[in-house]
Amino acid sequence: MLKIFTTQLMGKFKHIQDNHEMVIEDISRLLAQTITGGGKVYFKGQNELQGVALEAIDGADALPSCAILEPNTELTDRDTVLMFGKFNDDSSFAQLATEYKESGASVIGVAASRKNEAQALEDTVHFYINTGLTTGLVPDEDGERIGHPSLLVALFVYHAIYLTTKEILDEHGIEI
Repeated sequence: MLKIFTTQLMGKFKHIQDNHEMVIEDISRLLAQTITGGGKVYFKGQNELQGVALEAIDGADALPSCAILEPNTELTDRDTVLMFGKFNDDSSFAQLATEYKESGASVIGVAASRKNEAQALEDTVHFYINTGLTTGLVPDEDGERIGHPSLLVALFVYHAIYLTTKEILDEHGIEI
């Protein structure tokens, strides 16, 4: 099972790299602009994906000018919000994105896009990354798919954004 899990997980990482490399660069330029322009980068993780926010704030690869988005935070047009959700069709999460966007903040969404479902989150954000993780990665003996590493895939996306943002800031002589 571990070999199947690893192979499938690497496939998800490759999917993100191949299909979202340019979006990651655009997001990183936006974050660099937010950081150097006096804004804040806020992280909002849905359920277990709050782990991405903790990594971004307290991890070894933390970006400067970052915070976890608290319910009463007043956003400005200099701020950027990165939202990590499990699936794109959670209407309450998409509603939050709309509220953040209406405040003037730039909003980035990361979630798995389910087919034939409302695509609410990607319709409400400035940039969207589809993780492609709609089911578990490994079939069990009953045919059920288990091993749904949503946090692991979201952390991969965060690190891709972090590395690209750091590269941009380094090019401009700004150390983080």
